Amino acid sequence: MATKAQTKNSKPFSILADSLESAAESFEEATSNAPEAARRAAQTAKRALGKGLYMSFYGLSYGLVYSGVFITELLPEKHSIRRALEEGAETALSDREKARTAPKRKPAAKPAAEKPKRTKPATKTAGRIRKIVKARADQFEAAAAV
Repeated sequence: MATKAQTKNSKPFSILADSLESAAESFEEATSNAPEAARRAAQTAKRALGKGLYMSFYGLSYGLVYSGVFITELLPEKHSIRRALEEGAETALSDREKARTAPKRKPAAKPAAEKPKRTKPATKTAGRIRKIVKARADQFEAAAAV
């Protein structure tokens, strides 16, 4: 049978062992749930970013179109600026529809860049250059031989 002193000393160690075991189980559980939690967090962030972008561009589009319509409605019916705004909007819509239904074209191949034509130097200049190059080559060979 254990003495009173032994049971007092063994109780803190059993509490510590239980605590460590519990912590290990918690870490194990967290490790197994981490990929799923990261995936959910990424989806949430992606959704929030998408919604933010949507709302920004929606507001921009609404503001531009509403302003254009509002200005158009303020102008008299036969005013040239009003007619220009209406016709411009109609033309933009019809051009967009044409672009949407038009068959896709392949981009044209770029022509190969032509090499610049070399011009022959004047005969006197070419002969003089040859003499200079030959003289320097002779000097180099003489210096290398020494």
